[in-house]
Amino acid sequence: MRVVTRAFILRPDERPNPVFTAYHLSHREAARTQDADAPHFDLPREGSPYPRSSLPALEAAKWVEAHAPEAYAAYDLALLKAFFGRSEDISDPERLVAIGEAVGLSPAGLREALAAQVHRQAVFEDHAMATEQWGIHGVPAVLVPGLPPIIGAVPYAHYQQAVLQALRGGGPADERDPETGKIILVRGSAYLR
Repeated sequence: MRVVTRAFILRPDERPNPVFTAYHLSHREAARTQDADAPHFDLPREGSPYPRSSLPALEAAKWVEAHAPEAYAAYDLALLKAFFGRSEDISDPERLVAIGEAVGLSPAGLREALAAQVHRQAVFEDHAMATEQWGIHGVPAVLVPGLPPIIGAVPYAHYQQAVLQALRGGGPADERDPETGKIILVRGSAYLR
C-alpha cells in the first residue's frame, strides 16, 4: 500500500496570540475518551498558547515528503504527537526543525525551506483540492470509495468497518490503482494505495 498525502489547512492565516479555548479542549476530551486504545491527547489549560497557523507544519511535512520520504511517516506521527499529545506550538519553525531532528533529519534544509516557504503553494493547492473536489471543510475527514464521507472524531471501529467494506468491494465508486488493481482509499487528506 502506498500513501500519497494531501494537506488540509486548519488555520491558513496567522492569528496573533491564539489560545486553547473550551471548544478546543472539548474535542480533545471527546477524542481521548471514545476508545480504550485512543491515543494520548493532552488537555492543556484553557487560555494556554495555541499554534498561530497550521501552514508551517504542513509545509514542513511537504518538505520531508519530498526530500526524505523514508522519514515522512515518522515525522508526520511526531507532528501529531507534538500537537495533540504534548500541546506544542507546531507553527514555530524551530519547533518543527527540532521535531525533524528527533526523527533523524538534518535541520539545515528544513529550516531553509520553511524560511523560503518553498512548499506553501503546494499546501494551498492540496487544500483547494480537498474543499473543491471532495467537499471537505474540516478534519478528520475520511473518504472511502462507495461510501459517504466519515467526518469528525468517530470511533476507530467506524474506520475499520468502512475500510473492510471497501476492501470487500466497497461499491460502484471504487477507484483502482491501474498497476496493482488495488482499491484506492482516501483517508483524511491522503490516498492509500
